[in-house]
Amino acid sequence: MKKLIIFSSLLLFLLAEAKSQKDDPFDYGQEFLFGVSKATNGGFVSGGFFRYSYKKSDRIFHTFGIEIANIRHPQERRRQAPSIFGTSFYEGKEKYLVSTRLMYGYDLLLFKKAEQKGVQINGVVAGGPTLGLVSPYLLRSEGGGLVTYSQFINGAGSTAILGSAGYFSSLDQMEVALGAHLRASLLFEFGSFKSKVTGFEVGFLAEIFGREIEIVPTSTKNYNFYPAAFVSILFGSRK
Repeated sequence: MKKLIIFSSLLLFLLAEAKSQKDDPFDYGQEFLFGVSKATNGGFVSGGFFRYSYKKSDRIFHTFGIEIANIRHPQERRRQAPSIFGTSFYEGKEKYLVSTRLMYGYDLLLFKKAEQKGVQINGVVAGGPTLGLVSPYLLRSEGGGLVTYSQFINGAGSTAILGSAGYFSSLDQMEVALGAHLRASLLFEFGSFKSKVTGFEVGFLAEIFGREIEIVPTSTKNYNFYPAAFVSILFGSRK
């Protein structure tokens, strides 16, 4: 009888352990994340990203990803065109700078959460090459032509600006500036289910280009190094 009790207890323990491993919310090998970011050197929504991670060990994941984000100069100023038919534009803006970042790095699991509740915290370190897509910021002039802000203030045949011509108006004049970036962040995940991810990420990004990018006219200081703090809202799945 004593042996039967011991055997039964051992069997129940093994079944409970197997179930806990099966239901372990951290027992996954791949993760897919996407989201949007707000950076201190970007607009209200700076850009979007996609990341893929796979398990290297119980607490470390390899991460690959891509992010596309707009970078703004601190001296850009939004202004409404004086004409009743005009739209807003950025006074003092000369170029668009859209950063395409290829990421490789590591996710380190810092704090696990209890099943179905709590917060999981990951430390993320990643970096890689950057392709800076640089194109003229064109404005619609009163005469119907397209001019840059520098051309307008230098008297390029127009007395008023009607608004921005839009990003796609100057794609045929786009140039590429090569660079690199490095980021460090904390990822807070609140998802209650093993297969779903919901959370946010806060961190710091440093990005440098091989040349100075003329976002504003040459009479103002321009840069080739762009540091920024950021926060991201993210969603995803894992398996």
